[in-house]
Amino acid sequence: MKSRFYVFGVLVLALALSACGGSANSGFPTGKFIKEGTQEYGLHFKEDGTFDVFNGNTVFVTATYDVNGSVLTETGNNGGCEPNVSFNYTFDGSKLTFTYVGNPEDDKECGGRYADFNNVTYVLQK
Repeated sequence: MKSRFYVFGVLVLALALSACGGSANSGFPTGKFIKEGTQEYGLHFKEDGTFDVFNGNTVFVTATYDVNGSVLTETGNNGGCEPNVSFNYTFDGSKLTFTYVGNPEDDKECGGRYADFNNVTYVLQK
């Protein structure tokens, strides 16, 4: 009888802890965002912690990300850029804007990322 209560208690505790934990990316908006001033160029953020840089149906780069508060960190990519670069972000419900944490010039050799995240705004597609 004691073992049943023990197992039940462990299950309840595990469920409570998982409910409180949440995802590292919780609160960050996911979906397709089009860069302001363009028609089809954008970023597609997915709930699994990955995102694509695309133009129309063409994907240029796939990357991974993590979010802590209002900071998004690109943790990896297949575009040849150094990982673990962080950006402040703001989201007003439709517009997502990124600015570098630190000096943007330090990432200038990664031209695509520099152009896509250096004080750039994207609009959520509905």
